[in-house]
Amino acid sequence: MKKKDILRDAHYRYDFDRDLFINRAVKKAFSIEFVDDTPEEELRRLIREETNSNGWRFYFNVPPTEGTKRELERVLG
Repeated sequence: MKKKDILRDAHYRYDFDRDLFINRAVKKAFSIEFVDDTPEEELRRLIREETNSNGWRFYFNVPPTEGTKRELERVLG
């Protein structure tokens, strides 16, 4: 199974404007670069991983700055 299919099956949608796979229900976003560079099993584990906060969890190769996080949280809802 391809990585993009794994994400789609887990209810992630691709946002073309931001190059992110987003799941608003669980408040997680994966950058396309992170998805490309992460092994399938690790990606599945991160998708299943429970989040303990009300905020978003972002998966990037290089962590986004606090300003970028705030902006993404604002536009993603």
